[in-house]
Amino acid sequence: MAEDVRTVAAPGRTASIPSSVVTLAWPVMVANFLQTLTLTVDLIMVGSLGALAPTAVAAVGFGGQFIFVFFSIMIAVSSGTIALVARAVGAQNFDEADHVLKQSLVLGALLSVPLLAVGFFLAEPMLAAFGASPDVVALGSAYIRVVSLSVFFQFISFLGASALRGAGDTVTPLVIGAGVNVVNFAANYVFIFGFGPIPRLEVVGAAVGTSLSFLIGALAYVAIFLRGRKKLRLTLHGPWTNRETIRRIFRIGWPAATEQIALQGAFLIWVAMVVVFGTEVLAAHTIGMRIQMFAFMPGFGFAIAATALVGQNLGAKRPDAAERSGWDAAKWSVGVMGVIALTIFAFAPAIARVFIADPEVIDFAVTFIRIHALSIPAVGVFFAIDGSLRGAGDTRFPLVTSLTGIYGLRLPLAYVLGFVLGFGIVGVWVPLVVEYWYRSAVISVYFRRGRWKKLRV
Repeated sequence: MAEDVRTVAAPGRTASIPSSVVTLAWPVMVANFLQTLTLTVDLIMVGSLGALAPTAVAAVGFGGQFIFVFFSIMIAVSSGTIALVARAVGAQNFDEADHVLKQSLVLGALLSVPLLAVGFFLAEPMLAAFGASPDVVALGSAYIRVVSLSVFFQFISFLGASALRGAGDTVTPLVIGAGVNVVNFAANYVFIFGFGPIPRLEVVGAAVGTSLSFLIGALAYVAIFLRGRKKLRLTLHGPWTNRETIRRIFRIGWPAATEQIALQGAFLIWVAMVVVFGTEVLAAHTIGMRIQMFAFMPGFGFAIAATALVGQNLGAKRPDAAERSGWDAAKWSVGVMGVIALTIFAFAPAIARVFIADPEVIDFAVTFIRIHALSIPAVGVFFAIDGSLRGAGDTRFPLVTSLTGIYGLRLPLAYVLGFVLGFGIVGVWVPLVVEYWYRSAVISVYFRRGRWKKLRV
Protein backbone atom coordinates (compact mmCIF):
# COMPACT_ATOMS: atom_id res chain seq x y z
CA MET A 1 0.00 0.00 0.00
CA ALA A 2 1.40 3.41 -0.95
CA GLU A 3 2.44 5.66 1.88
CA ASP A 4 -0.06 8.37 2.74
CA VAL A 5 1.79 11.66 2.39
CA ARG A 6 -1.11 14.01 3.02
CA THR A 7 -0.21 16.76 5.47
CA VAL A 8 -1.84 19.82 6.90
CA ALA A 9 -0.09 22.73 8.57
CA ALA A 10 -0.90 23.15 12.23
CA PRO A 11 -3.50 25.91 12.45
CA GLY A 12 -2.12 29.22 13.48
CA ARG A 13 1.56 28.37 12.79
CA THR A 14 1.86 29.43 9.18
CA ALA A 15 -0.74 32.19 9.36
CA SER A 16 -2.27 34.35 12.09
CA ILE A 17 -5.45 33.08 13.70
CA PRO A 18 -7.57 36.01 12.44
CA SER A 19 -6.44 35.42 8.85
CA SER A 20 -7.08 31.68 9.24
CA VAL A 21 -10.61 32.44 10.46
CA VAL A 22 -11.35 34.61 7.43
CA THR A 23 -9.70 32.20 5.00
CA LEU A 24 -11.86 29.33 6.20
CA ALA A 25 -15.02 31.38 6.72
CA TRP A 26 -15.53 33.23 3.44
CA PRO A 27 -15.97 30.14 1.22
CA VAL A 28 -18.44 28.75 3.77
CA MET A 29 -20.40 32.02 3.70
CA VAL A 30 -20.66 31.93 -0.06
CA ALA A 31 -21.41 28.19 -0.14
CA ASN A 32 -24.16 28.54 2.47
CA PHE A 33 -25.49 31.54 0.60
CA LEU A 34 -25.73 29.37 -2.49
CA GLN A 35 -27.33 26.52 -0.52
CA THR A 36 -29.93 28.91 0.86
CA LEU A 37 -30.43 30.31 -2.62
CA THR A 38 -31.27 26.78 -3.78
CA LEU A 39 -34.31 26.81 -1.50
CA THR A 40 -35.11 30.49 -2.03
CA VAL A 41 -35.27 30.30 -5.82
CA ASP A 42 -38.37 28.14 -5.27
CA LEU A 43 -39.96 30.90 -3.27
CA ILE A 44 -39.12 33.72 -5.67
CA MET A 45 -40.38 31.80 -8.69
CA VAL A 46 -43.68 30.69 -7.15
CA GLY A 47 -44.07 34.27 -5.91
CA SER A 48 -44.56 35.26 -9.56
CA LEU A 49 -47.56 32.98 -10.11
CA GLY A 50 -50.07 35.83 -10.12
CA ALA A 51 -53.18 35.43 -7.98
CA LEU A 52 -51.84 32.12 -6.68
CA ALA A 53 -48.66 33.78 -5.35
CA PRO A 54 -49.58 34.34 -1.64
CA THR A 55 -50.90 30.79 -1.30
CA ALA A 56 -47.95 29.31 -3.21
CA VAL A 57 -45.38 31.26 -1.15
CA ALA A 58 -47.10 30.23 2.10
CA ALA A 59 -47.24 26.58 0.95
CA VAL A 60 -43.57 26.38 -0.07
CA GLY A 61 -42.49 28.17 3.10
CA PHE A 62 -44.71 26.11 5.40
CA GLY A 63 -43.67 22.91 3.66
CA GLY A 64 -40.05 23.95 3.81
CA GLN A 65 -40.30 24.35 7.58
CA PHE A 66 -41.00 20.62 7.83
CA ILE A 67 -38.10 19.84 5.49
CA PHE A 68 -35.84 21.70 7.91
CA VAL A 69 -36.73 19.07 10.52
CA PHE A 70 -34.91 16.60 8.25
CA PHE A 71 -31.91 18.93 8.28
CA SER A 72 -31.93 18.64 12.07
CA ILE A 73 -31.06 14.96 11.81
CA MET A 74 -28.38 15.75 9.25
CA ILE A 75 -26.87 18.32 11.59
CA ALA A 76 -26.63 15.64 14.28
CA VAL A 77 -24.43 13.42 12.16
CA SER A 78 -22.49 16.32 10.66
CA SER A 79 -21.64 17.73 14.12
CA GLY A 80 -19.90 14.50 14.98
CA THR A 81 -18.34 14.32 11.54
CA ILE A 82 -16.78 17.77 11.52
CA ALA A 83 -15.48 17.53 15.11
CA LEU A 84 -13.90 14.10 14.66
CA VAL A 85 -12.45 14.86 11.21
CA ALA A 86 -10.97 18.12 12.51
CA ARG A 87 -9.37 16.35 15.48
CA ALA A 88 -7.95 13.62 13.23
CA VAL A 89 -6.55 16.11 10.72
CA GLY A 90 -5.07 18.23 13.51
CA ALA A 91 -3.28 15.11 14.78
CA GLN A 92 -2.13 14.26 11.22
CA ASN A 93 -4.12 10.99 11.37
CA PHE A 94 -5.62 10.94 7.87
CA ASP A 95 -6.61 7.28 7.98
CA GLU A 96 -8.84 8.10 10.94
CA ALA A 97 -10.31 11.08 9.09
CA ASP A 98 -11.13 8.85 6.10
CA HIS A 99 -12.69 6.30 8.44
CA VAL A 100 -14.96 8.93 10.05
CA LEU A 101 -16.04 10.13 6.60
CA LYS A 102 -17.04 6.61 5.55
CA GLN A 103 -18.99 5.90 8.72
CA SER A 104 -20.78 9.24 8.46
CA LEU A 105 -21.90 8.59 4.89
CA VAL A 106 -23.18 5.13 5.83
CA LEU A 107 -25.09 6.62 8.76
CA GLY A 108 -26.61 9.24 6.48
CA ALA A 109 -27.77 6.61 4.02
CA LEU A 110 -29.45 4.56 6.76
CA LEU A 111 -31.14 7.52 8.43
CA SER A 112 -32.52 8.82 5.15
CA VAL A 113 -34.91 5.85 4.84
CA PRO A 114 -37.23 6.66 7.79
CA LEU A 115 -37.08 10.39 6.98
CA LEU A 116 -38.23 9.70 3.44
CA ALA A 117 -41.14 7.62 4.75
CA VAL A 118 -42.24 10.32 7.20
CA GLY A 119 -42.12 13.08 4.60
CA PHE A 120 -43.86 11.10 1.89
CA PHE A 121 -46.68 9.53 3.89
CA LEU A 122 -47.32 12.05 6.70
CA ALA A 123 -46.90 15.39 4.91
CA GLU A 124 -50.60 16.25 4.59
CA PRO A 125 -51.73 15.38 8.15
CA MET A 126 -48.72 17.21 9.59
CA LEU A 127 -49.56 20.43 7.75
CA ALA A 128 -53.28 20.14 8.43
CA ALA A 129 -52.62 19.80 12.16
CA PHE A 130 -51.34 23.39 12.25
CA GLY A 131 -54.56 24.88 10.93
CA ALA A 132 -53.37 26.24 7.58
CA SER A 133 -55.95 26.81 4.85
CA PRO A 134 -56.87 23.77 2.69
CA ASP A 135 -55.10 25.26 -0.35
CA VAL A 136 -51.87 25.78 1.61
CA VAL A 137 -52.07 22.24 3.01
CA ALA A 138 -52.63 20.70 -0.43
CA LEU A 139 -49.78 22.54 -2.12
CA GLY A 140 -47.41 22.32 0.84
CA SER A 141 -47.86 18.57 1.29
CA ALA A 142 -47.25 17.99 -2.43
CA TYR A 143 -44.03 19.98 -2.14
CA ILE A 144 -42.86 17.97 0.89
CA ARG A 145 -43.58 14.60 -0.71
CA VAL A 146 -41.47 15.35 -3.76
CA VAL A 147 -38.54 16.88 -1.84
CA SER A 148 -38.61 13.92 0.57
CA LEU A 149 -37.61 11.66 -2.32
CA SER A 150 -34.26 13.43 -2.43
CA VAL A 151 -33.46 13.24 1.31
CA PHE A 152 -30.75 10.59 0.73
CA PHE A 153 -28.93 12.92 -1.67
CA GLN A 154 -29.34 15.84 0.74
CA PHE A 155 -27.66 13.75 3.44
CA ILE A 156 -24.69 12.87 1.24
CA SER A 157 -24.15 16.51 0.26
CA PHE A 158 -24.55 17.76 3.82
CA LEU A 159 -22.09 15.27 5.28
CA GLY A 160 -19.62 15.57 2.43
CA ALA A 161 -19.41 19.33 2.90
CA SER A 162 -19.04 18.96 6.68
CA ALA A 163 -16.21 16.45 6.38
CA LEU A 164 -14.26 18.64 3.95
CA ARG A 165 -14.72 21.70 6.16
CA GLY A 166 -13.51 19.75 9.19
CA ALA A 167 -10.39 18.96 7.18
CA GLY A 168 -9.93 22.65 6.44
CA ASP A 169 -11.19 22.56 2.83
CA THR A 170 -13.98 25.11 2.55
CA VAL A 171 -13.46 25.88 -1.14
CA THR A 172 -14.65 22.58 -2.63
CA PRO A 173 -18.14 22.84 -1.06
CA LEU A 174 -18.30 26.36 -2.49
CA VAL A 175 -17.55 25.14 -6.02
CA ILE A 176 -20.07 22.31 -5.77
CA GLY A 177 -22.67 24.70 -4.34
CA ALA A 178 -22.26 27.01 -7.31
CA GLY A 179 -22.85 24.13 -9.74
CA VAL A 180 -25.88 22.95 -7.78
CA ASN A 181 -27.43 26.40 -7.99
CA VAL A 182 -27.05 26.56 -11.74
CA VAL A 183 -28.87 23.23 -12.02
CA ASN A 184 -31.50 24.34 -9.51
CA PHE A 185 -32.29 27.58 -11.28
CA ALA A 186 -32.60 25.96 -14.70
CA ALA A 187 -34.60 22.96 -13.46
CA ASN A 188 -36.94 25.12 -11.38
CA TYR A 189 -37.68 27.38 -14.31
CA VAL A 190 -38.44 24.44 -16.58
CA PHE A 191 -40.63 22.54 -14.14
CA ILE A 192 -42.43 25.48 -12.51
CA PHE A 193 -43.41 27.28 -15.72
CA GLY A 194 -43.19 24.42 -18.23
CA PHE A 195 -40.94 24.16 -21.26
CA GLY A 196 -41.45 22.18 -24.48
CA PRO A 197 -42.91 18.78 -23.61
CA ILE A 198 -42.61 19.40 -19.85
CA PRO A 199 -45.92 20.65 -18.41
CA ARG A 200 -46.35 23.63 -16.06
CA LEU A 201 -46.14 22.08 -12.55
CA GLU A 202 -45.97 25.28 -10.43
CA VAL A 203 -45.35 24.41 -6.74
CA VAL A 204 -44.68 20.73 -7.49
CA GLY A 205 -42.25 21.82 -10.20
CA ALA A 206 -40.29 23.80 -7.60
CA ALA A 207 -39.86 20.62 -5.58
CA VAL A 208 -38.80 18.60 -8.64
CA GLY A 209 -36.16 21.13 -9.67
CA THR A 210 -34.71 21.39 -6.16
CA SER A 211 -34.59 17.60 -5.79
CA LEU A 212 -32.65 17.26 -9.03
CA SER A 213 -30.11 19.80 -7.81
CA PHE A 214 -29.59 17.79 -4.61
CA LEU A 215 -28.93 14.69 -6.72
CA ILE A 216 -26.24 16.48 -8.73
CA GLY A 217 -24.56 17.75 -5.56
CA ALA A 218 -24.44 14.29 -3.98
CA LEU A 219 -22.91 12.74 -7.09
CA ALA A 220 -20.22 15.44 -7.13
CA TYR A 221 -19.18 14.75 -3.52
CA VAL A 222 -19.07 10.99 -4.02
CA ALA A 223 -16.94 11.39 -7.16
CA ILE A 224 -14.46 13.66 -5.34
CA PHE A 225 -14.10 11.31 -2.39
CA LEU A 226 -13.70 8.21 -4.55
CA ARG A 227 -10.97 9.86 -6.61
CA GLY A 228 -9.21 10.98 -3.43
CA ARG A 229 -7.85 14.23 -4.81
CA LYS A 230 -8.73 16.25 -1.73
CA LYS A 231 -7.77 15.80 1.92
CA LEU A 232 -10.26 12.94 2.38
CA ARG A 233 -10.72 9.63 0.58
CA LEU A 234 -13.60 7.17 0.41
CA THR A 235 -12.55 3.55 -0.05
CA LEU A 236 -15.00 0.81 -1.00
CA HIS A 237 -12.98 -2.00 0.55
CA GLY A 238 -12.90 -2.80 4.25
CA PRO A 239 -15.77 -2.83 6.80
CA TRP A 240 -18.67 -0.47 6.16
CA THR A 241 -19.80 -0.14 9.77
CA ASN A 242 -17.85 0.34 12.97
CA ARG A 243 -19.87 0.53 16.18
CA GLU A 244 -17.27 2.47 18.13
CA THR A 245 -16.98 5.20 15.50
CA ILE A 246 -20.75 5.41 15.14
CA ARG A 247 -21.02 5.71 18.92
CA ARG A 248 -18.49 8.57 18.94
CA ILE A 249 -20.34 10.38 16.16
CA PHE A 250 -23.64 10.03 17.99
CA ARG A 251 -22.15 11.00 21.34
CA ILE A 252 -21.16 14.34 19.86
CA GLY A 253 -24.14 14.62 17.55
CA TRP A 254 -27.13 13.68 19.68
CA PRO A 255 -27.21 16.96 21.62
CA ALA A 256 -27.04 18.83 18.31
CA ALA A 257 -29.86 16.62 16.98
CA THR A 258 -31.95 17.18 20.09
CA GLU A 259 -31.29 20.89 19.85
CA GLN A 260 -32.26 21.12 16.20
CA ILE A 261 -35.35 18.90 16.48
CA ALA A 262 -36.52 20.83 19.53
CA LEU A 263 -35.83 24.12 17.75
CA GLN A 264 -37.70 23.05 14.64
CA GLY A 265 -40.58 21.94 16.84
CA ALA A 266 -40.56 25.35 18.48
CA PHE A 267 -40.44 27.07 15.08
CA LEU A 268 -43.51 25.09 14.06
CA ILE A 269 -45.33 26.19 17.22
CA TRP A 270 -44.26 29.75 16.44
CA VAL A 271 -45.54 29.37 12.87
CA ALA A 272 -48.83 28.01 14.25
CA MET A 273 -49.22 31.34 16.09
CA VAL A 274 -48.54 33.18 12.83
CA VAL A 275 -51.09 31.09 10.88
CA VAL A 276 -53.86 32.55 13.06
CA PHE A 277 -53.34 35.91 11.37
CA GLY A 278 -54.07 34.62 7.83
CA THR A 279 -52.38 33.55 4.60
CA GLU A 280 -50.92 36.99 3.81
CA VAL A 281 -49.18 37.20 7.18
CA LEU A 282 -47.94 33.61 6.78
CA ALA A 283 -46.55 34.48 3.34
CA ALA A 284 -44.81 37.54 4.83
CA HIS A 285 -43.39 35.43 7.66
CA THR A 286 -42.08 32.95 5.09
CA ILE A 287 -40.34 35.72 3.16
CA GLY A 288 -38.89 37.14 6.36
CA MET A 289 -37.54 33.73 7.39
CA ARG A 290 -35.79 33.34 4.04
CA ILE A 291 -34.21 36.77 4.51
CA GLN A 292 -33.17 35.55 7.96
CA MET A 293 -31.43 32.56 6.39
CA PHE A 294 -29.40 34.84 4.12
CA ALA A 295 -28.58 37.21 6.99
CA PHE A 296 -27.29 34.25 9.01
CA MET A 297 -24.82 33.13 6.33
CA PRO A 298 -21.78 35.02 7.71
CA GLY A 299 -22.52 33.61 11.15
CA PHE A 300 -22.61 30.09 9.73
CA GLY A 301 -19.34 30.74 7.93
CA PHE A 302 -17.52 31.93 11.03
CA ALA A 303 -19.08 29.10 13.04
CA ILE A 304 -17.65 26.49 10.65
CA ALA A 305 -14.26 28.25 10.67
CA ALA A 306 -14.28 28.23 14.46
CA THR A 307 -15.30 24.56 14.55
CA ALA A 308 -12.44 23.54 12.25
CA LEU A 309 -9.78 25.71 13.94
CA VAL A 310 -10.79 24.84 17.50
CA GLY A 311 -10.93 21.14 16.66
CA GLN A 312 -7.60 21.15 14.84
CA ASN A 313 -5.87 23.18 17.57
CA LEU A 314 -7.17 20.87 20.27
CA GLY A 315 -6.03 17.89 18.19
CA ALA A 316 -2.59 19.52 18.02
CA LYS A 317 -2.62 20.06 21.85
CA ARG A 318 -2.89 23.87 21.59
CA PRO A 319 -5.91 24.83 23.77
CA ASP A 320 -4.96 28.52 24.10
CA ALA A 321 -4.82 28.88 20.32
CA ALA A 322 -8.19 27.13 20.16
CA GLU A 323 -9.69 29.74 22.48
CA ARG A 324 -8.21 32.62 20.50
CA SER A 325 -9.70 31.11 17.34
CA GLY A 326 -13.16 31.17 18.93
CA TRP A 327 -12.98 34.79 20.06
CA ASP A 328 -11.56 35.98 16.73
CA ALA A 329 -14.39 34.21 14.91
CA ALA A 330 -16.91 35.94 17.20
CA LYS A 331 -15.38 39.39 16.58
CA TRP A 332 -15.45 38.95 12.82
CA SER A 333 -18.95 37.49 12.93
CA VAL A 334 -20.54 40.30 14.93
CA GLY A 335 -18.81 42.94 12.79
CA VAL A 336 -19.96 41.52 9.46
CA MET A 337 -23.46 40.70 10.67
CA GLY A 338 -23.85 44.15 12.20
CA VAL A 339 -23.37 45.63 8.73
CA ILE A 340 -25.92 43.17 7.33
CA ALA A 341 -28.42 44.16 10.02
CA LEU A 342 -28.16 47.83 9.08
CA THR A 343 -28.47 47.01 5.38
CA ILE A 344 -31.59 44.86 5.56
CA PHE A 345 -33.24 47.30 7.98
CA ALA A 346 -32.71 50.17 5.54
CA PHE A 347 -33.66 48.28 2.37
CA ALA A 348 -36.43 46.05 3.74
CA PRO A 349 -39.15 47.27 1.29
CA ALA A 350 -36.96 46.64 -1.77
CA ILE A 351 -35.93 43.22 -0.46
CA ALA A 352 -39.54 42.17 0.14
CA ARG A 353 -40.54 43.22 -3.39
CA VAL A 354 -38.02 40.77 -4.83
CA PHE A 355 -40.21 37.93 -3.55
CA ILE A 356 -43.75 39.13 -4.25
CA ALA A 357 -45.79 42.04 -5.60
CA ASP A 358 -48.75 41.79 -3.20
CA PRO A 359 -48.70 45.10 -1.20
CA GLU A 360 -50.25 43.65 1.96
CA VAL A 361 -47.71 40.84 2.10
CA ILE A 362 -44.89 43.33 1.47
CA ASP A 363 -45.98 45.56 4.38
CA PHE A 364 -46.01 42.66 6.83
CA ALA A 365 -42.69 41.33 5.48
CA VAL A 366 -41.01 44.71 6.01
CA THR A 367 -42.16 44.73 9.62
CA PHE A 368 -40.74 41.27 10.25
CA ILE A 369 -37.42 42.02 8.51
CA ARG A 370 -36.85 45.17 10.56
CA ILE A 371 -37.72 43.51 13.86
CA HIS A 372 -35.43 40.63 13.04
CA ALA A 373 -32.56 42.95 12.08
CA LEU A 374 -32.28 44.00 15.73
CA SER A 375 -31.24 40.44 16.67
CA ILE A 376 -28.60 39.84 13.99
CA PRO A 377 -25.47 41.08 15.85
CA ALA A 378 -26.36 38.78 18.76
CA VAL A 379 -26.83 35.92 16.32
CA GLY A 380 -23.29 36.56 15.06
CA VAL A 381 -21.83 36.11 18.54
CA PHE A 382 -23.90 33.04 19.31
CA PHE A 383 -23.08 31.22 16.08
CA ALA A 384 -19.31 31.76 16.37
CA ILE A 385 -19.11 30.59 20.00
CA ASP A 386 -21.53 27.74 19.32
CA GLY A 387 -19.27 26.62 16.45
CA SER A 388 -16.21 26.85 18.72
CA LEU A 389 -17.81 24.57 21.30
CA ARG A 390 -18.81 22.09 18.61
CA GLY A 391 -15.19 21.97 17.46
CA ALA A 392 -14.29 20.90 20.98
CA GLY A 393 -17.02 18.25 20.90
CA ASP A 394 -19.12 20.18 23.46
CA THR A 395 -22.61 20.14 21.98
CA ARG A 396 -24.55 19.85 25.25
CA PHE A 397 -24.27 23.40 26.55
CA PRO A 398 -25.39 24.93 23.23
CA LEU A 399 -28.39 22.59 23.49
CA VAL A 400 -29.31 23.93 26.93
CA THR A 401 -28.80 27.54 25.84
CA SER A 402 -30.94 27.16 22.73
CA LEU A 403 -33.78 25.32 24.45
CA THR A 404 -34.04 27.72 27.37
CA GLY A 405 -33.97 30.63 24.94
CA ILE A 406 -36.72 29.45 22.64
CA TYR A 407 -38.96 27.59 25.09
CA GLY A 408 -38.31 29.77 28.11
CA LEU A 409 -38.39 33.15 26.35
CA ARG A 410 -39.52 33.26 22.71
CA LEU A 411 -42.65 31.09 22.81
CA PRO A 412 -44.08 32.27 26.15
CA LEU A 413 -43.40 35.92 25.30
CA ALA A 414 -44.90 35.50 21.84
CA TYR A 415 -48.10 34.13 23.33
CA VAL A 416 -48.33 36.79 26.04
CA LEU A 417 -47.48 39.75 23.79
CA GLY A 418 -49.31 38.53 20.71
CA PHE A 419 -52.51 37.19 22.23
CA VAL A 420 -52.86 38.03 25.94
CA LEU A 421 -51.77 41.68 25.68
CA GLY A 422 -53.14 42.04 22.15
CA PHE A 423 -50.10 43.30 20.24
CA GLY A 424 -50.94 40.92 17.39
CA ILE A 425 -48.35 39.65 14.94
CA VAL A 426 -45.78 42.23 16.09
CA GLY A 427 -46.03 40.76 19.59
CA VAL A 428 -45.40 37.29 18.15
CA TRP A 429 -42.30 38.45 16.26
CA VAL A 430 -40.55 40.70 18.83
CA PRO A 431 -39.51 37.90 21.26
CA LEU A 432 -37.10 36.62 18.58
CA VAL A 433 -34.86 39.57 19.44
CA VAL A 434 -34.99 38.93 23.19
CA GLU A 435 -34.15 35.26 22.71
CA TYR A 436 -31.00 35.78 20.64
CA TRP A 437 -29.51 38.43 22.92
CA TYR A 438 -30.06 36.04 25.83
CA ARG A 439 -28.39 33.16 23.97
CA SER A 440 -25.33 35.19 22.98
CA ALA A 441 -24.73 36.41 26.54
CA VAL A 442 -25.07 33.00 28.21
CA ILE A 443 -22.91 31.05 25.76
CA SER A 444 -20.15 33.70 25.80
CA VAL A 445 -19.82 33.47 29.58
CA TYR A 446 -19.62 29.67 29.38
CA PHE A 447 -16.95 29.73 26.66
CA ARG A 448 -14.80 32.14 28.65
CA ARG A 449 -14.74 29.73 31.61
CA GLY A 450 -12.86 27.23 29.41
CA ARG A 451 -14.19 23.90 30.68
CA TRP A 452 -14.57 22.73 27.08
CA LYS A 453 -10.74 22.61 26.70
CA LYS A 454 -10.55 19.43 28.79
CA LEU A 455 -13.37 17.54 27.08
CA ARG A 456 -12.46 14.13 25.62
CA VAL A 457 -14.15 12.96 22.42
